[in-house]
Amino acid sequence: MNLEEIRRKRAEVNAQIQLLATKEAEGKITAEEVEQFEKLSSEIDSMTASLQRLEKAEQMAASVAQPVTAFAGESAAVHIKAPAEQYAGSSVARTVMAIAAGGGDLGLSAKFAKQELNDSGVSMAIETSGGSGAALIPQNTLDETIDLLRPKTIVRRLGAVSIPLPNGNLSMPSMSSGASSGYVGEGVDVKATESQFGDVKLSAKSMITLVPMSNQLIGRAGRNIEELVLNDMVNSMAAREDKAFLRDDGTSNTPLGFKAAATTAGRTVPWSGTADLATIDAFLDSLILKLMESDSLLIKPGWGLSPRTYMKLAGMRDGNGNKVYPELSLPVGKRNLKGWPVEFTTTIPTNLGTGSDTEIYFADFNDVVIGEGEQMSIDFSKEATYIDSGNNMVSAFARNQSLIRVVMEHDIGFRHVEGLVLGTGVTW
Repeated sequence: MNLEEIRRKRAEVNAQIQLLATKEAEGKITAEEVEQFEKLSSEIDSMTASLQRLEKAEQMAASVAQPVTAFAGESAAVHIKAPAEQYAGSSVARTVMAIAAGGGDLGLSAKFAKQELNDSGVSMAIETSGGSGAALIPQNTLDETIDLLRPKTIVRRLGAVSIPLPNGNLSMPSMSSGASSGYVGEGVDVKATESQFGDVKLSAKSMITLVPMSNQLIGRAGRNIEELVLNDMVNSMAAREDKAFLRDDGTSNTPLGFKAAATTAGRTVPWSGTADLATIDAFLDSLILKLMESDSLLIKPGWGLSPRTYMKLAGMRDGNGNKVYPELSLPVGKRNLKGWPVEFTTTIPTNLGTGSDTEIYFADFNDVVIGEGEQMSIDFSKEATYIDSGNNMVSAFARNQSLIRVVMEHDIGFRHVEGLVLGTGVTW
């Protein structure tokens, strides 16, 4: 029996004892009733002892209980939480949600992660970063974020090699010309030629991602909300990474991307002619030939196209009405162009040159290296401003929003720059 049941039962027994006591006072009690009185007295003594033990246990539990923190203006309540569901990106999503719920207070954020999200791992990660001004994401969560970026960034999808950047810097040898071999006769010295090496120097560049979040979502828990925030964050990161890795020029603290490296090395092939089947096919062959002539090992060749160019090639038909490149219509992951993987992205513009030109990127992506910083931090603000997709300055406070800031570090390098080919001035 619980406390309330024992108290109720004891009150009933006590009422019977009082009736017998009244008969005792009036001198009307019988021998059987005296025996019943003694039995009831023994019962009430036993229940009183049991009640005292349960009350003591309740007091001890209350002495070690912690107050329930209310989030998002809700009243505090006691809930039994189901175990936190683990899925790809859950840790970083819950870290963002917890930091937003705590209003930037890492102590409250850790408590929210533990009590509301029921994820002690995220709570511990936030607690260990206390005093740093922002939540420093542990290595396993950073790796999880990079894994989420891989299928969304075409440079990563096409096979670029990801390596760590110890202390934010790394210098790697790059081979610009290979060693040679030859035949000699007996007693004739071998004329050896050395490989010519340069240096690929990677230096961590900070990429800041701003994620606006409605204040009405802050303090809420649930996978749907987590995935909404996670997708906004990862999609923004992926789009900026693609632009940096493909088209940034190394100025203003940005990486030196594919276009700048290929242009400097003279690895460009300009388009010319009319956009007919024979001319387009010959142009694609010229890009392949330029890569082959670079002595590339062709371990992971791949194409990067704008959506316009991709659809132009996918829709081309020969004189019999057959698709020229039917492999472009295969499911994602199996699509290829002339036998090599192909991806498209809107970060390859279609308004270059005269206003409608685009570019084609072709390379052995095994020689493309992405250096990953060893830290990722997440911070929060209710007062910050940000620039939206329309290039308008927006006040988060005025829109009843809060702003999550995610900082990651990385850089890109090319171990064999001769293995890059850039088609320019493409009008289709």
